[in-house]
Order: sequence, then structure tokens, then C-alpha cells
Amino acid sequence: MKTHLAIAASALVLGACAMAQTWEQSKEPPPKPFVGTRWQVILELPLQGEQPYLRMGDGRLEGFGGCNRINARYLSDAVGARAIAFTAISASKRMCDPSAMAAEQRVLETLQFVSSYSITGPTMTMSGSGGTLKLLAVEPPK
Repeated sequence: MKTHLAIAASALVLGACAMAQTWEQSKEPPPKPFVGTRWQVILELPLQGEQPYLRMGDGRLEGFGGCNRINARYLSDAVGARAIAFTAISASKRMCDPSAMAAEQRVLETLQFVSSYSITGPTMTMSGSGGTLKLLAVEPPK
């Protein structure tokens, strides 16, 4: 009887360890921080050269739209609902390849109407009435 009890207890312990290990392996990586991360815009057709990106911090957005440097201010909620609004969006006035300018225009138009964002692992999605932007956390170039 004691032997059966010992075997059953061992099986339970081993099963629990295996379940914990499987759970740990299936967990998603923690989300990247909204502030300070370089968020590269995921385009359907990547541009040649530098890709559009955004970086947020201290109520300000700075980045590159595909052709020009972009800046904006943003307000985000303080209660964790992930609501956000961008204002005073501006871009430098350089002329570029038409495909780069079109990609930049799409990013700027979408940012104007973004109302929420979510972050899962290294991916952020910004959504609003103007559409959706998908972004990926990347290391800044050296």
C-alpha cells in the first residue's frame, strides 16, 4: 500500500513539473515597453533603405515616415485602457521616391485617427477610424 502511495505521489510530482515546464515554454515573451522602444512600421511592401519607425517618450513621438522625419505629441490614458491620441503631427518637407512618399502619407494619415494600441511580445498594433498600423520592436541601427 505504501509503495502504491509513493508511486502515485511521484507520478503527481513529475506530472506537475512537466505541466509547469510546458506552461513556461508556451508563455509569450513579455511585451516591449511602449516608451523608449524603436517601433518599426510593418509595411506590405518594405521600402528600399531605412524603414519607417516611431519612438515614443515623454508625451512626444519622433520617427521616420519613409521619406521625412516626423514628430508629434500624444496623450495616453493613465489607467491602462491603452487609449491614445496624437496631435500636432508634423514632417519635414523632403521629396523622395513616390513609393516612399506614399508609405509615409499612409503612416501619417493613420496616426491622425489612432485611438488605441495594444502590445503583445515584440509587436504593437495601433488602431483607429483611419485604419491600423502594425509595428515591430527593433534595435536601433548602430
